[in-house]
Amino acid sequence: MKPIRLTMTAFGPYAGTEVVDFSALEASIFGIYGETGAGKTTIFDGISFALFGQSSGAERAPEDMVCHHAHATDLTRVELVFDLGSERYVVWRIPAQQRAARRGSGTTTQLHEAYIFRATGMALEDITEDNPGEVLAEKKVGAVDAKIEELLGYNSKQFRQIILLPQGDFRRVLTASSDERSPILKQLFDVGLYETFVAQIKTRAATLGRRISDERIRRSTLLGDQTEGQLDETIRSMTEEITTLDAMIETQTKTSDEHQKAFSAGEALAQRFNALASARNDSDALRVEGETVDTLRARLKRARAAQDVLVSEAASRTARREHAGASDRDREAQGGFKAAVSAAELARETLKRTAAKHVEREAARANASELQRLKEIHDRSASLLGELTSAQAATSAAEEAVTKASNKNAEADSALSALRELQRQHPQHVRALQNATAALAALEREEEALGRFEAAVARRDRQALEIERLVGIHEASKERLVSARSAFAHAERDLTEIQALHVARKLAPGEPCPACGSRDHPDPATGDPERRGRHDEFERAGVALRSVEDDELAARTSLAAARATLDERQAEVDALARPERDRPALAPLLAEARETAARLGADTRFAELDAKLTSAETAARGASADFEAAKEALSAAKAAELAAQTAYDTTLKDVPKELRDGEALSRALRAAIDDRDTLAAEHDAAVEGEKGAALTLAAAERAAAISKDQLAKATEALSTAHREFADQLQRAGLDEETFRDAKADGDRRSELEDQISRYDRRVAANAERLRGLDEEIGDRSAPDLPALRAARDVAQSALEKSRCRLALKRKNAAVLSGLGT
Repeated sequence: MKPIRLTMTAFGPYAGTEVVDFSALEASIFGIYGETGAGKTTIFDGISFALFGQSSGAERAPEDMVCHHAHATDLTRVELVFDLGSERYVVWRIPAQQRAARRGSGTTTQLHEAYIFRATGMALEDITEDNPGEVLAEKKVGAVDAKIEELLGYNSKQFRQIILLPQGDFRRVLTASSDERSPILKQLFDVGLYETFVAQIKTRAATLGRRISDERIRRSTLLGDQTEGQLDETIRSMTEEITTLDAMIETQTKTSDEHQKAFSAGEALAQRFNALASARNDSDALRVEGETVDTLRARLKRARAAQDVLVSEAASRTARREHAGASDRDREAQGGFKAAVSAAELARETLKRTAAKHVEREAARANASELQRLKEIHDRSASLLGELTSAQAATSAAEEAVTKASNKNAEADSALSALRELQRQHPQHVRALQNATAALAALEREEEALGRFEAAVARRDRQALEIERLVGIHEASKERLVSARSAFAHAERDLTEIQALHVARKLAPGEPCPACGSRDHPDPATGDPERRGRHDEFERAGVALRSVEDDELAARTSLAAARATLDERQAEVDALARPERDRPALAPLLAEARETAARLGADTRFAELDAKLTSAETAARGASADFEAAKEALSAAKAAELAAQTAYDTTLKDVPKELRDGEALSRALRAAIDDRDTLAAEHDAAVEGEKGAALTLAAAERAAAISKDQLAKATEALSTAHREFADQLQRAGLDEETFRDAKADGDRRSELEDQISRYDRRVAANAERLRGLDEEIGDRSAPDLPALRAARDVAQSALEKSRCRLALKRKNAAVLSGLGT
């Protein structure tokens, strides 16, 4: 990646727009010089921020890069043009910040945005904000970050490791000793993979060494003081014992199998004896159950006999039901005949009463005809009533129009007077707004200067607090380093001690020491040589020491970088003028000035005042003319209403005043028609009622005679059915009580038959079972199962003991054979 042009606006210490044109440099290597705080690091911050959204050292957040000296309308923004091989790219990045609102006053939050373009083939001077090239990703920070990492092949952390050396690290690399240079290089370059590989190799070597030592100790413990010849003799003797045990186990296995077979045969015979006893018990129980089954057989016989009587019983029930129905119908027919006689007499009386109302019916018909004539006259006057109603509505509308025109005329005069008053006040308002705007601008400039100063002081104070925190971290890391070095030295001594104990255990009088070669051992090391884990403790202590050393170096480096940053922050504070007023003193003045300017600026009464005056004068003249026209229209409407009223009254002179209302006349006509129709309908209904009552009386008389004859026939049939039912009971040998019980059993006949059949089958099956068991057992006696079980268990126990001895012998023989090799 080769930077071509870097453009920074309101970024870091640069309040305006700064352009760094790298394409103008002919040399491949160049330097950037300047005083502390001049902004050298900001150039690298700009490149790193444009690419990855982070500062070059990752100590500052993106929002910390916003310049507080810049004007409130200037947006912090970085652009980087860079070449990658034969391709050219443009990156824009805008950090999160507060900016002036586009509408109204105040500020709004600008979110973090990023853009990347392909500008391959474009000259540097042709790359502008309006023509940056082909869009690859825009606005979404994550998409732009991913695209840049894809193009460059490394992320921000790797960029700082292999492209940018953090401030101060390069000098320390050149001047440090070999031991000090290693941690610096580890910090600059990620060598964790190789350290992990070395640690794994050391761990595997230590594990294998411990396994070899443990196996040697185990072999020495098992063999004791035996020689190789004695070991061979012991193995041979064990082999002979194993052969003898194999033969013994074979014999014991056959004996155990024979006892198992005898026990299984005894169990089978005992099961047959148990089954025979159970079958005999079942036979006794079946004999007792036979008495109940005999009762069931008798019930089944009576149920079958009752089936022959059911037909006669059903016929008797039918005859009783038909006789009851005939009796009910006869009572109804006799009652109907009596009611028909009464109804006929009532109908004749009603007809006499309605015939006497002849005069009343004629008067009702004449009244209805007169009201119908008046209704026709009223209907002909409906059109005149419509004209009268329209004229009255027109008069009301004209009166309302006069009222509205009068009000509008008064409103127009009032509005014109108010605008002429504003015209006199306008010059004074203009002067007040100009003064308020100038005062607010001066206070806002003072507030911006105060904000820049406060921000610089806050950054300096935060950095001072950060140094205090880093000092604490560095002191703690130094204390941990002292403890880790002490632990490592202790683990190293323990490891040396355990190695000396292992050597001392092998020393023998007159034999040379494997370490120094001496044959005299006056004071060998003593202790427990079997303690393990010393190698692991030593390795862990070494790893912990290296980790703590790295932590202490990182803490010391961070502290030095923080102190350099504090110098820059103090330089920023010193470069700014100290404000005359603090924020508590400035805030109420600024709030009051803003309120005054906003209030005066929001007063829209004076906007386009001349046009409003002209429009108001025109409206006042128009409202006066409309008022005069409305009064003339009202006079004409009243004259039309009077003419319509006269024509309407002349047409309705024959109609009584109480009936001139259309609804009242309609109600009177409907009432007269209803009265006429009611009297006529009442007479017609009386005539028809008398005819109907006579017909009903004749029909009821015929029905009463028929029902009496049907009742006599039903009584004879009922007597015959009773006689036939009694004869059937006698032939079946049953009385009525026994028949009822047998009939109930008839519904359960299938169930009774099934119970009896199941009992017979069980008796036959049990007899067959007894015969078979007697044949299987024959003259054999019951076996002694406890004795057979005890013999089997003794044989199996002896076999298991021999097998355990054999397994132990084979295991010991295998161990000794392995030690011998």
